[in-house]
Amino acid sequence: MKMKKLLITISVAFAMLMMISNVQAQKKYVNKALIWAESGEKLDTALKAVEFAETQEKTKDWAKTYYVKGLVYNAIENTENPDFVNICKYPSMKAFDNFKKAYNMDGSNMYHSAIDLQFFTLANTFIQKGIDAYNVQNFEEAFLYFEKILEVKEMEVFEGEIDTAIIFNVAITAQRIKKYEEAIEYYNKAIECSYAEGDAFSLLAECYKEKGDSVNYVNTLKRGFETYPANQSLLGGIINYYLLEAENTEEAFKYLAVARENDPNNPQFYSAEAHLYDKIGDKEKAKEKYKKAIEIDENFFEAYYNLGVIYFNEGVELIDVANEIVDNAKYQEAKEIADKKFGEALQYIEKSHELKPEDRSIMTTLKTLYYRLKMTDKYEEINAKLEQ
Repeated sequence: MKMKKLLITISVAFAMLMMISNVQAQKKYVNKALIWAESGEKLDTALKAVEFAETQEKTKDWAKTYYVKGLVYNAIENTENPDFVNICKYPSMKAFDNFKKAYNMDGSNMYHSAIDLQFFTLANTFIQKGIDAYNVQNFEEAFLYFEKILEVKEMEVFEGEIDTAIIFNVAITAQRIKKYEEAIEYYNKAIECSYAEGDAFSLLAECYKEKGDSVNYVNTLKRGFETYPANQSLLGGIINYYLLEAENTEEAFKYLAVARENDPNNPQFYSAEAHLYDKIGDKEKAKEKYKKAIEIDENFFEAYYNLGVIYFNEGVELIDVANEIVDNAKYQEAKEIADKKFGEALQYIEKSHELKPEDRSIMTTLKTLYYRLKMTDKYEEINAKLEQ
C-alpha cells in the first residue's frame, strides 16, 4: 500500500511539472518578444512570436500577450532599421488596437499605467501623421489617422475629453474622399459642440448636396443661418439655391432682402436681385439694381457685363422689329432707336473688356457693336486683337 501511494504522488507531481513547463514554454514566446521589442532587434521574429502566442491555449487570453504585441508594433513604427520598416502597414494603429485589447482584459491592471502613457504618445503620433497625410493630399490616410485619434480619446485616461478640432478634421477628410455619411455624422458632432460655427453648417449642407438631397441641403443652410444670422456664406447659399436651383423667386427675394439689411454695401446682393428681376421680365428694375451694384463697386465686372447684355438684347429685339417695317422712313426711325440701345450697351461692354481684357466673347460682342455703330477704327482694332 505504501509503495502504491508513493507512485500516485510521483505521477501527480510529474503531471503538474509538465503542465507548468508547458505554460512556461508558451509564455516564453511573449517574454522573448518583449525583449526584442525593447531592444528594437529581431522585430520580424518578435511579431511572429506574439502572433504564435495568440494561438496557444495558455497565452491567447493573457493580457501580457497583447500588451507586448502593442509594444512590438510600436517598435516597428519607430524603427529606423530598413529590415523592419515595411513589415506591416499602419503599425501605430495596430499598436493601439492591441494596447486597447490588453487594457480591457482580466488581469491587466499591472499594465494600465504603462498603457495609459502609450495612449498619450499614440494620440500625438496620430495627429502628426494625419496632418502629414492631409498636407500631401492623401485624404484616405488622413481620414484613418484622424478617426483613430477620436478612438484613442475615448480611453479612460483622457477623462471624456472631446477634441472638436479633430472631429471637424475627420469630417473634412471624409468629405474629401466622398464618405458623405461619415462626414455628415462628424459635422453634426462638430455642430453640437458649436465648433466652426457657420462653416460647419455650410460644409454639412454641401455633403447633402453631393448626395442629391436638396431638402436637407437647403434646410441645413437655413438652420445654420438661423443659428448664425451674420454668416453671409450661409445666406448666399440659400439665395443661390432659390435663385438657380429651385427657381423660387419669391423665396429668393425674401432672403435677398435679409442679405441687404445685414450688409447694405455688398454689390453681390444687388446683382443677384437684378438677375431675379431680369428673370421675371422686369428689365427696368434689373437695370436699376445692376447700376446700384456698380455705384457700390465701380469695378464690379458681373454688373457691367450683365447690364450691357440687357441693353444689347433690347437692341437686337428692336432691330428685329425694324426689319419687319416696309416703309423706309419708318424703318430708319426704328433703326435709330435700336442703335441707341446698342450705344447704351457699348459703355458697359467696353468696361467689361477693360476689366477682363483677355475674354474673347466680350471682344466678339464689342466687334459686333462697333460694326453696328459704324465705329470703323475701333472695329479694326478689336478685330486685330481677335485675330492674334
